Amino acid sequence: MNPPRAIRPRQGFTLVELLLAVALSALVAAILAMLLRGLLMAGDGQAARLRGPFGARSAIRTLSREVSCAFHPPVQDLVPLTLSTSTEPGKPQVRLAFYAPAPPPSPAYPGAYDIHQVAYEVHALGSGRRELRRIASPCSGPFTNRLTTNRIFAGPFTLAIAAVSNDTPHAEWPPPGETQPALPASLLLSLQWKDQPDPFETEVLIQTAHGIRSPVERPAAPAESDAPAADY
Repeated sequence: MNPPRAIRPRQGFTLVELLLAVALSALVAAILAMLLRGLLMAGDGQAARLRGPFGARSAIRTLSREVSCAFHPPVQDLVPLTLSTSTEPGKPQVRLAFYAPAPPPSPAYPGAYDIHQVAYEVHALGSGRRELRRIASPCSGPFTNRLTTNRIFAGPFTLAIAAVSNDTPHAEWPPPGETQPALPASLLLSLQWKDQPDPFETEVLIQTAHGIRSPVERPAAPAESDAPAADY
């Protein structure tokens, strides 16, 4: 009588098992690809929104906060605010420059501030696109006259700025023939975003020379109000 044969374990996979593994791998890869595509599309959409109307409104808010703190430094024969327009290639289409307080890098005491000259410029990029730049230059301290340029916003927009004095808008400031230039009472900003599918237009009237306690903190309401102060 022959002894029974030892049963050897099966080696490898059958064809059905291989096909099933390949199908499952393809399904997992397809799901991961769909998830990745969705994340990329969401990121692109968010970036487009930030570059579009949301970015435009944010740029206007930044400019508005700073202009509302513009003031006339106690320096003789100093023009506190200039506004100019140009159609010459290479020059900014709109340029607004003024003086504003800014916290120093190392304040010597609470509420200390430096004076900065701040300029906002609109430059043409071509194909109807423009760029809004902020250029700041300290007027005192170790970094005096060192320019810092930031790109605030870019896209198919137009920005018009008018200095309003005695209920009259001026495209240039100081007005021609002005012998003692001062701050205009307010500035009128008109911005148009022309891209589809979210075109919009907005106007903002900003009063200049607001009373402020310091460059870091500005009242959000009249002084007699008990409303909390807003950070500048």
